[in-house]
Amino acid sequence: MSEPENKPQIDPDKSVQAFAEQANLNSARTLSTIATIGGPVSFIIGGVLLSTVSLVCAIIALIKTKRVLANPESPYVGYARALKQTAFMGIFISLVALVLNIIGVVTMLPALMDAMQSGDYSSLLGNGVATSPSAPSSGESAWG
Repeated sequence: MSEPENKPQIDPDKSVQAFAEQANLNSARTLSTIATIGGPVSFIIGGVLLSTVSLVCAIIALIKTKRVLANPESPYVGYARALKQTAFMGIFISLVALVLNIIGVVTMLPALMDAMQSGDYSSLLGNGVATSPSAPSSGESAWG
């Protein structure tokens, strides 16, 4: 038995294009997630570097979604619009984090430079300077 002649033809160019769009959107989703998470985390551990990386990831994600949205016949237009909003949110979060981290660095830099030049790091801690406990009076070790 032979195959029916009226079988729909799959255009190989469109399937390759759809695959490329899907790959772009998957990459954009990952980059948007990195940007959305990296911005707030930069307040805790990363500082200016992590918030800058988050901002770059969000911008790349936005560019990738705009490439997919440039083709209105794409089957992924709805998904690309949602990712575009996520990329904009990542840009906003990363920009806010970057600005606040830069302000923090600028305000701390003079005090840090003074402490490094003088060698007195207790001035960085303010009134909460921890003192080391005194040695045991009997001359024994603290460990027994």
